[in-house]
Amino acid sequence: MKASKVVLFDTYIPEKDFLYYSIPDEFISLVDIGKAVIVPLKKSKKLGYIWDIVEIEDPKFEVYPILSVLENIPPISKSLITLVNWISNYYSNSLYKTANYIFPSGVELEIDRYLKAKDVAVDMSKKQEKVFLALVESEIEEKKLKKELKISENIIKSLLKKGAIEERFEIKLKEKKPRKHVYLSEKKGDSWGSFLIERKILDLMQKPLLLFVEAREERWKIYHEIMKHIYQKGKSVLFVFPTIKSLIQFGDFLSQYVPFSIYFYHSFLTEAQAYSVFKTTNTEQSVVLSTSKGLFLPFKDLGLIIVDQEENEFYNMREKEPRYDTVVVALKRAQLEGIPIVLGSSSPSIASFYRAINYKDLELYRKPLLNRPQITVVDLRREKTHDILDFYSLRKTEENLKNKKKVFILLNRLGYSPYVQCQDCGYIFMCPHCKSSLVYHLEERIMKCHYCGFEMLPPERCPVCEGYSFIQSGIGTEKLYRYIVNTYRWAKVLRVDSEIELQDETLIHEADIIVGTRLIEPWLDDNGIGLLIIYNLDNFLHIPDFASPEKTFNMMKRIVGMYKGKEIIIRTYNPSHYVVKALKINSFGDFLNRELSNRKSLNYPPFSKIHQILLEDIDEREILEEGGRIVEEIRSNFVTLDVLGPAPYFPYFIRDKYRYQIIIKDKEGLIDGAFLRGICEKSKAPFSNLRFIINIDMEEILT
Repeated sequence: MKASKVVLFDTYIPEKDFLYYSIPDEFISLVDIGKAVIVPLKKSKKLGYIWDIVEIEDPKFEVYPILSVLENIPPISKSLITLVNWISNYYSNSLYKTANYIFPSGVELEIDRYLKAKDVAVDMSKKQEKVFLALVESEIEEKKLKKELKISENIIKSLLKKGAIEERFEIKLKEKKPRKHVYLSEKKGDSWGSFLIERKILDLMQKPLLLFVEAREERWKIYHEIMKHIYQKGKSVLFVFPTIKSLIQFGDFLSQYVPFSIYFYHSFLTEAQAYSVFKTTNTEQSVVLSTSKGLFLPFKDLGLIIVDQEENEFYNMREKEPRYDTVVVALKRAQLEGIPIVLGSSSPSIASFYRAINYKDLELYRKPLLNRPQITVVDLRREKTHDILDFYSLRKTEENLKNKKKVFILLNRLGYSPYVQCQDCGYIFMCPHCKSSLVYHLEERIMKCHYCGFEMLPPERCPVCEGYSFIQSGIGTEKLYRYIVNTYRWAKVLRVDSEIELQDETLIHEADIIVGTRLIEPWLDDNGIGLLIIYNLDNFLHIPDFASPEKTFNMMKRIVGMYKGKEIIIRTYNPSHYVVKALKINSFGDFLNRELSNRKSLNYPPFSKIHQILLEDIDEREILEEGGRIVEEIRSNFVTLDVLGPAPYFPYFIRDKYRYQIIIKDKEGLIDGAFLRGICEKSKAPFSNLRFIINIDMEEILT
């Protein structure tokens, strides 16, 4: 028997990623892999996609037939199905969750049920007879019947069971219509723009191209010319960006130089808007600017993928299933589609640059930044400080304000003070659910945990020594903002962080000084900027993660590539750090050589693949016992592997659960996700509360 393997939309069945359905004769010519269908599930009707068509010789279960094949929903190409299968297998994700990640959410089923009497004679109650007689002459819609005769579903079920009546379903697909077309650019150019680029860039695109161009605007111009070359051949183009803000900024640039509207695809769209883009890409030639999810759009004729800021850590999707690395998936889709791909960056990831230099599976084009800002390093160990800011930063801030230039101050700490400490005994107030310090917020007069949201009023007494004198230690954006306001009373000061909603972007342009977290990064291309102060680079550099030097260096190079001001001040307690020195002299090579040397000595990527098993449980002892069994099982199967742990994972206690990790350094590529999942499930004790998360091929590890 020929049957279809169907992945249901938005209907999770424990332990099953798909179900089998038979193919009725009337659908034989319509059915194909990737088609949307309606299938029965118990007493309901569900929407799904045909994932495969197989032969079942002797089914051990009842195989129900497909009810309808939907022609008006975009089908999913076989290459896209192959991609989803690969992501599910390689990264050890659920196939159901991976497939549903790409399915359109802007559609829903409308099912009308019609009832009609059969030509039979059976025993009936008075109420049943009343319904039967009403259905003798003509078929009646169920809702209308219930309303007119005021009957319950039980009476209908009884008549169906007795065979007195029959039912028929009309299944309609309702598409949600967007009220606003915010997914489409409002403006477009009158004709194609044109920028001069080297011809060899197009020639290099026979292989995946690593476009190492430090100046952001110069990189954008190259994107435009590559896109124009492909689009004029009748092909669609996909741009991928790490953040919505960077996507919109590029959209503003690109829409001036193309004679058509551009599509946007990101998480801020409504279901109806997202579905409109999903459907359009399957029917029209289009240019789409998207976040990572755009890699799963069902393009009819995709001709090019461009991934900007390929080094950005936001591309590492590990928060929830499906877990994957955006850049790796983009390369895989380009390979499956047989199309060119460009990875653009102002400072490439070590993984990509190493591949381009050593394995030659990426072509490399490099163009350095010609006009770079002055970078001044302030040694906080020696520099005289004036309370919160050093004298040099204060003097330069005042100079820029007098010259009508904006000043941005970047600080990666929220709140007023990162922790509150008893002055008598040194006790630090911690979240009881996360074992992390509570952050004090002066404006709200509250102490908060930024992991679980726990809140408490500021203490009156120390729970350890009964003292009543407390220090609000450290600097957060709120404290820095208040200091700047008091220091420059005549200036317009704005604070930008995740706890303040920016109602209007014009406030950025009107402000004289902007204090904020990394959320200010997209606005550092402002033409009116004169100075950027990195308040403490050590907050980025010394995060317990082997990749923190790379992330910090790449963040700074990204900023330099878009920055329009004359000077950047880096404040640090470690001015001799190789990242700081490389930034000072603008040397990617110096940074790369030192970082590769460090990683080689510790067997970190790109010299091995790092896999992580994250273990979560309310019982710490259970984690250690079962984690120990997993480690022993892995070591017994692969004696050459370097297996570490289980060890605490930062933060190791969050939302009343302990978190530990097992790290596997796989130099020879011996292990895959399926093997690790099998080991974890095998080692898990019956009735255990342990939850494990498998992360394959990690580029960062918190310790």
